[in-house]
Amino acid sequence: MSARHHSALTPVGLFRRQFFAAPFASVMLALLVAAGAFLATALPRAVAAMHTAALAEHLADFPARELDLLSANRSALPDLGPSSGGTTLADDVDALWGGQEERLLAIGEQMPDELARVSDDPLQVVIAGPNSAKPDGAGPGSTDYVLYAGFDPRLDEHVELTAGAWPTALDAPPPPAEPEGEPGSLPMPEPPTAPAPSAKPLEFIAAEPVAREMHWEIGQERSIPLGTASQRVVLVGTFAAKDPGDGFWTHLPVPLEPSVAFTADGTLRITGLGFAHPNSWAALERSQLPTTLEMWFPVADDRIRADRSAELRGDLDEFTSVGYPVGSGEWDFYFSTVGVVGFSSGLGDALATAAAAAGASDTVLATVASGPIGVMVAVLVLGARVVFERRRQGLELAAARGASTGQLRGILAVEGAVIGVPAAVLGAVLGTLAVPADGGAAGLVIAALFALTPALLLVSSAPALSPLRRARADFATRGGGRVRWILEALVAIVAVAAVVLLLRRGLATSAGEVGVDPLLAAVPLLLALLTCLIVLRLYPLPLAAIVRAASRGRGLVAFLGSARALRDPSAGVVPVLTVVVGVSVAMFSAVLLGTVQTGVDRAADARVGADAAVAGVPFTLEQQEAFAAVPGVEAIAPVYATDSIQVGIDGRLRTTTLVVVDSEEMRAVQAGRSGATPLPEGLSETGAEAVPVVISKVIADSIEGAEEVELDRDAFEVLGVVDGRTAFWPRTSWVLMDRANADGFVGTFVPDRVLVRFEPGADAAAVTAELGEIAGEGATVTTPTMLRDELASTSVTQGLVVSLIGAIVLSSLLTALAIVLTLVVGRPARERLLPLLTTLGLRRRGERALVAWEVGPVVVVALVAGALLGVVLPFVVLQGIDLRAFTGADQQPGVVFDLRLIGAVLVGSVLVTGLAVLLASRVGGEASAARAMRKEEEG
Repeated sequence: MSARHHSALTPVGLFRRQFFAAPFASVMLALLVAAGAFLATALPRAVAAMHTAALAEHLADFPARELDLLSANRSALPDLGPSSGGTTLADDVDALWGGQEERLLAIGEQMPDELARVSDDPLQVVIAGPNSAKPDGAGPGSTDYVLYAGFDPRLDEHVELTAGAWPTALDAPPPPAEPEGEPGSLPMPEPPTAPAPSAKPLEFIAAEPVAREMHWEIGQERSIPLGTASQRVVLVGTFAAKDPGDGFWTHLPVPLEPSVAFTADGTLRITGLGFAHPNSWAALERSQLPTTLEMWFPVADDRIRADRSAELRGDLDEFTSVGYPVGSGEWDFYFSTVGVVGFSSGLGDALATAAAAAGASDTVLATVASGPIGVMVAVLVLGARVVFERRRQGLELAAARGASTGQLRGILAVEGAVIGVPAAVLGAVLGTLAVPADGGAAGLVIAALFALTPALLLVSSAPALSPLRRARADFATRGGGRVRWILEALVAIVAVAAVVLLLRRGLATSAGEVGVDPLLAAVPLLLALLTCLIVLRLYPLPLAAIVRAASRGRGLVAFLGSARALRDPSAGVVPVLTVVVGVSVAMFSAVLLGTVQTGVDRAADARVGADAAVAGVPFTLEQQEAFAAVPGVEAIAPVYATDSIQVGIDGRLRTTTLVVVDSEEMRAVQAGRSGATPLPEGLSETGAEAVPVVISKVIADSIEGAEEVELDRDAFEVLGVVDGRTAFWPRTSWVLMDRANADGFVGTFVPDRVLVRFEPGADAAAVTAELGEIAGEGATVTTPTMLRDELASTSVTQGLVVSLIGAIVLSSLLTALAIVLTLVVGRPARERLLPLLTTLGLRRRGERALVAWEVGPVVVVALVAGALLGVVLPFVVLQGIDLRAFTGADQQPGVVFDLRLIGAVLVGSVLVTGLAVLLASRVGGEASAARAMRKEEEG
């Protein structure tokens, strides 16, 4: 015996010969395992990357001041003094600001780890003002110039000089003399008086637009009030921001551009900011200037990761719940040095909102994915069965020659491991490389399960290897016995209970806290399984009628095919489940996609509130008149003010935003628009004791049950409550008032948002372009179409669209594969039957028709059932899914059936299924009659 022949008889050689004797089934099962492992590792990573991108988009909507860890102290003075160990400040600046910076750095070292990771070193700035700074000789009624003076110990890190020189420091005044008194007696403290202004002017620099708008030339002096006297100030240079997008600028009242507004008496007021030398503050700290000391730790939002947001929120709560000593806290009559301070941040609320949106998206993705997951498991079962049937004869021969069940299971386990483990490793590696993100260990665990699945499925088939235990499928009991009835009843009870619980619970809004809702995710698959069982129970009834009708005809194919489909059906639970789930998932995904797209359209229209909205900078009266005069513009409606206001609730104060509009102008612009904020007719009535307003639901909930409520200490009457945001203000907390009643609540009416209505048939692009030219640099013109594109391009919405399309494609492909595998499993029976029928005169076309009869009837019924389930699913599942994260709206969108999209998906499902049946009908039938006669008979 040659060495080569001997090696072929070894266990390894026999296994190799067995594998290559019918490799198609094993290769196909390996591809399924690789695909499953790829999806198991890639999808969690893609979801994590989507959440991180969505979180970044969400945080980008907030100014840095709302996210930073801020301590703002009105009228508190810095605790000036040098550091003990040195800082990175310049030596002369460290001599005054170093000690306070050192204490802030020490506070930063106490931050919890995750909060410290996303935070930068502290910053501090003193803002003195607002201070009237009119030119010398300005008369009554002239333009009012207002100056804020900033003192920033790290000024040179934020600005660069563009003209002139850097400011120099004022000399600090001498300390107050010790009070005189009798020896041994306590001196009587005297109220401090404002120090005499320095003879040297206070030097400062300003941004170029500020200096230009305030008509302040370099070297020109003006005066600002200083108690009962005045202090000369001089512009010595201009600057530009090193990084205009730096969050530092959001902490300043009017950072880089001046504010141009009109006061209530019609006076033009121009407000700007200038920076003095930080050490000049020592000369002015007791000057009785209105002062704000801000200290904050900047938050680097690009370091914030969605998967760590829960930990970060916990760190925020821990850090902001404690007070930290920054200075002595000493009082000297009207002056107090900063002492123990607390820090606050809106980052926690922003993270909570983002977590809720992420939880909603996870719930939707899990719900959509549950169907394809069930189909993939079913296809894996079919694939393992195909492999087993390919190995049955050889293993039965081994069993007949004395191989034990354990040995047979070992052979099947080895082949399953050879198929599953390398394929799963390859799929997991490709999934890991495809998406560079951290998806956690869950995906790898699922990939490991996929690796073991072929071995487990093949080993479970070992007891059926004895040819003595074969049974004729067409002699089986049609009802399936008591066990089948019990299992089907259990599935029905679980599915109905899940639906009832889901409908009773309603919309799930806590997914960000508790994760994916397993009940909600399982409902589509449970309903699909229940539908599958109903199909298997009911489809024999019409099929029996077809058999009776065909028996009266003269054709063989229809009668024999329908009779075999009724007595020996190839389609069991697995193929029917794949068809029902595949079609229903495709239909449900199409409905969900249409619902989200329609919701985005409606949200964009409601948030813009008009044909166009011009916003971003204060608009002068001339600009407003120019907007109205643009050809194609029918009407405009400015939002005259969005100022902070206090709502008194039984003695407690709540800060919100007062929105001021002219209700008549706004109704003219928003006439006929769905989603427009209701503006009651009584909103513009004046003279009543209580001012009429419309409030948001957030404010309505906060004042519910209160005995005494006030708006800036004035009574108000609520004419309407609106849930969510309006086109006038992007937050959910607001109070809306007509301009006719707003004089006592708002000092200036300078709109930074104007809504525009186009004339019918106007060229929207041309009108939008001209509005943008009038608005100037820094302003934006937004139309509903623009906002719709923006909302549709968000990471969450794009992720949902890709997931839905992927679910449709994957379900369709798996459905087709399941049909093919079902007929492949039935190939041995056909190889015994079809050659014999061929010798009796059956042609090739008839053979294919008989093959199609094996799955055709049940597939048609399953297609119809799946389509009907796909129509019902949205009304059930969307009762528990919060889609607002995808649409950008404040209200849950209603179910929308896009007939074109649904029709395309349904036609695609029918075509894919039909092609699968046609392809599978060509499998088998090549065996000769002689070979068929030699095959072992059933039973």
